[in-house]
Amino acid sequence: MSNILLVGLILLLALAGGHLVKLLKVPEIVGYFFIGLFLGPSFTAILTHDTVIAMEVFSQIALGLILFSIGAIFEFGNLRKVGMRTLWLTLFIMGGTIVTVIVTLLLCGQNWQTALLLGVIATEISPIATILVLRELNSEGPLTDSITNLLALNNVGCLVVFGVAAFLVRLLGGGPESASFVGFALRETFHLLWGLLGSVALGVVLGYLLATWGGKVEEQGEVLILVLGMILIAVGATQWLGLSALITTMTLGATLINLSKESQHLFDVLGSTDPPLYAIFFVLAGAHLKLSSLAAIGLSGIGYTVARVLGKTAGAYLGAGRLGFPETVKKYLGFSLVPHAGVAIGLALQMRSILPAYAETIATVVLGSVLINEVAGPVITKLAIGKAGEIRLDHAEPFERV
Repeated sequence: MSNILLVGLILLLALAGGHLVKLLKVPEIVGYFFIGLFLGPSFTAILTHDTVIAMEVFSQIALGLILFSIGAIFEFGNLRKVGMRTLWLTLFIMGGTIVTVIVTLLLCGQNWQTALLLGVIATEISPIATILVLRELNSEGPLTDSITNLLALNNVGCLVVFGVAAFLVRLLGGGPESASFVGFALRETFHLLWGLLGSVALGVVLGYLLATWGGKVEEQGEVLILVLGMILIAVGATQWLGLSALITTMTLGATLINLSKESQHLFDVLGSTDPPLYAIFFVLAGAHLKLSSLAAIGLSGIGYTVARVLGKTAGAYLGAGRLGFPETVKKYLGFSLVPHAGVAIGLALQMRSILPAYAETIATVVLGSVLINEVAGPVITKLAIGKAGEIRLDHAEPFERV
């Protein structure tokens, strides 16, 4: 079957799967995941491993779009409202999650490298699912404000800490036997700094160019060409330069939102055309999931999923209490941060090129957990918002898609 025919099949089946799961009041991406699982090696094997690899370009573009959209959260006005107190709360929650997940996975028999990398990936919170739940409930109050502010900091923190964790795994794992440890450590340190600082610098430069050019383009089709072209350049350039596509595209979005008065229009135009790529991304992610592998590491997968929720809850409870947040934030914030998707999937799938020795275990655990969390996460978030008394359903927006 040709890849073009497969792409058409993926899109139509994703559409059908998304509509079916909406009847169960769960996010559409769950339907995309199940379609990918059905098409993958666990069932029909229509999407073979080689086919998924051949279509990886779609996943890279879609992930760039997701991170570009997340970058819009980093508007300076929003960041000024967040303040240092929310930054410290974010660190409490990330720290609680990392420690809890690492300890749990070590007790489940995983090596420290896998436990560390999974502990960092567990800090990710799906901004798309979380924000749309808040819109559905039209929620207002300190808990809602805290959730929104945390989303502005969490994903960039996850990416930065993941870079450091991958650096530690490579460094402490040792380099080639013929290389001196000092020389190897210097090279790894250079790659870490280059990956972080270089990615930010490239995102800023491309964001400045996009903001400058975007102010001169008005026709909607041309705006779409400009924005999508710049994102493709960002993703392609990072592969060429050995940088992080995730950090670069997020920085690109953050730079644009702060430099251009017309930036929101650019985001809106792109947002109306990106669903097909998102659908392909999540279907291909589901096709990566092998049920046989999931059964083999079932204890670690369950431990990861449960420890992630416990870590966020403990970190939020302790941090909110220490920092003087309202009681509702202290009690319910952790339960509001369960959704787990885009960035976590991207990091898990990138392991094949970053640290292939740990790729299969990490991808299986994360993808299995994402499937569970994207079903249960929005439900738990709704319950937490309700317990906090912040639901305003009389003016709620319809819950259309995640």
